[in-house]
Amino acid sequence: MTLEEFGYSEWFAAQIDPETESGQTVARVTAIHKGECEVSDGEETHAAKMTGRMRHQATSKLDYPTVGDWVLVKDFEGEGFGRIVRVLDRQSELKRKSSGRTTRHQLIAANIDVAFIMQTLGPGYNLKRLERYLVMVNESGIEPAVLLSKSDLLKPEELAVKIAEVEERMPGIRVFTFSNVDRDGLDEVMALFEPKKTYCVIGTSGVGKTSLLNNLLGEEDYLFTLPVRDKDGKGLHSTTWRELITLDNGAHVVDTPGMRELGNLDVNEGIDETFDDILALSAQCKFNDCSHVLTKGCAVIAAVERGQIAEARYNNYVRLMKEAAFHEQSALEKRDHDKKLSRFYRSTLGQSRKMKGDA
Repeated sequence: MTLEEFGYSEWFAAQIDPETESGQTVARVTAIHKGECEVSDGEETHAAKMTGRMRHQATSKLDYPTVGDWVLVKDFEGEGFGRIVRVLDRQSELKRKSSGRTTRHQLIAANIDVAFIMQTLGPGYNLKRLERYLVMVNESGIEPAVLLSKSDLLKPEELAVKIAEVEERMPGIRVFTFSNVDRDGLDEVMALFEPKKTYCVIGTSGVGKTSLLNNLLGEEDYLFTLPVRDKDGKGLHSTTWRELITLDNGAHVVDTPGMRELGNLDVNEGIDETFDDILALSAQCKFNDCSHVLTKGCAVIAAVERGQIAEARYNNYVRLMKEAAFHEQSALEKRDHDKKLSRFYRSTLGQSRKMKGDA
């Protein structure tokens, strides 16, 4: 497989200095596990680690290599670990807020062309969660599409209702239904994966991601699956391993673990793109800074009242906007607190030195 077949393009090639970096191997990160990487030049795969200098210069974990990255590697074919000296600029970054109450981001994958957001049609079906995933994908600059799994659990008329619900809440997004059990719609989904392009399939555990990948690979036991709880349709978290898999037709798929939590820190752009109908209406509001909540002359509220925008979609928009504003405010307050604390330390240290000098 050539680099171009692996997803490499002139956009990445233009970033390399032929005079100073010609002796380094261009490779793609195919797996991440406990700080170690597997990198491939399309023909061979080797283990690699970041150089100490690169690790020292990183301003956050977002600067570390992730699955899908294109990197420059020294000693690629050496007996030990190859040395990753640089990560090429990314065309897209799929990231989320880290689990817990911190405001850090976790990088999931890079250089993704299309993200398939998978939602189950069985227990666990949740339009709000699906909308949150869509915000995250739009913020990442990745083309989204929705896969509704376990269609075998519904009658045709019930399935049509679910599709209509998704299309109403997310106008313009592509929606596909399928079943890993009776394989209905599976051929249509498999045809969506095109050669040379890179995809990811995201969603909570238990929606059928691993079963879909096994069907795409044509190897039933290639990826290990765990059972799903009947109560809420959620699966157990089988692994935190992330891997870039190449299908027989030449398409590339990032296998990601199920996500326990989605955060929406700094995602105003993603919200605007996901709720572009609300954004368009906001230009008609009486006030430029309209919050679209109990505001006189609000065009968005008027559209909800006359049924132009679904009330559930509007409520989720307001909820996500409040959450984004809260996280942004929290980050600013934290930085302000850190500055005040730093000034206090400097003042205390200066006073202590003065007292020692007087003594």
